[in-house]
Amino acid sequence: MNAPTRDEFLARRRAGIGGSDISVILGLNPYKSQVELWVEKTGRSVDETSAMRLRFGSFAEQFVADEYQIATGRRVVRHNAQLVHPDYPMAIGNVDRLVIPEGRKVAAIKGQIVADRILEAKTVGSHAKRDEWGQVGTDQVPTHYLTQSHWYLSLTPCAELDLAALFGAGEDLAIYTIKKDADLEEELLRRAAEWWRQHVENDVAPEPQSEADVRLLYPQDNQQQIDADEEIYSAFAQLCRVKEQLKALEADEQAARDTLTTFMRDAAVLRYQGATLATYKAASPSSKTDWKAVCKASGVPEDVIAQHTTETAGSRRLILK
Repeated sequence: MNAPTRDEFLARRRAGIGGSDISVILGLNPYKSQVELWVEKTGRSVDETSAMRLRFGSFAEQFVADEYQIATGRRVVRHNAQLVHPDYPMAIGNVDRLVIPEGRKVAAIKGQIVADRILEAKTVGSHAKRDEWGQVGTDQVPTHYLTQSHWYLSLTPCAELDLAALFGAGEDLAIYTIKKDADLEEELLRRAAEWWRQHVENDVAPEPQSEADVRLLYPQDNQQQIDADEEIYSAFAQLCRVKEQLKALEADEQAARDTLTTFMRDAAVLRYQGATLATYKAASPSSKTDWKAVCKASGVPEDVIAQHTTETAGSRRLILK
């Protein structure tokens, strides 16, 4: 079966709740909010995942899968068909690989999975918190990966999922095993169905939890006034105090910078006991072309310039008075 194109893959993802979505719904995803998920699922925004990122993900996934086969002696195979839960039609997913059972030649027969194990391949940057990862062989993985793993287990008859994580630039391959938990998976499905019904089917936005959420939901103000209660006034006062503290820290920072730069003068590198502390070098020159001026100088009519000029809406700013 041919792998879906990028557009097909993204369209399928918008049709339901996938494995990477469930942690967002539970408030456990550090990278995406429920409001961001809602605007994607309701078609209010286009998925900004770049083609390069997808290509890299596909490349890295294959590498991790190959290394998993070498490390375990197991054979894996792609399964391109989208999974759909029979009782929760909004519950969908695409697994990275299926592990071919020992003694069999295939992991699925006529689209029906006969494998008992899934492989999820992850690449983990060197900046990741290793204390979020437990002992190899356990299910001690970051929560958003754990919920994703149980989501895929809920969509298949598989009893286990191996999560193979490649750390850094090929520094270490760690394999974790997540076992099926029917009660947990039923709870995930129930919570996801409730969220889908409330926010997607009823087209009601989740409550914003951050300024980024507010900018998504309310890009423009309504020119109306609103009265603060005690809690909101307390937050306002706290923000004022923090801004004053930041202003003082910025002044301290500039004073320290002044001390260093006036000491260095025209030196490029500052060293101390053989170690480099800082560099103070000129950045590479840059250039910027005023294309509007070029057009005018070339005699391009004003109406033609106007036809190809777009206006970008200003973003909202919070200004303390």
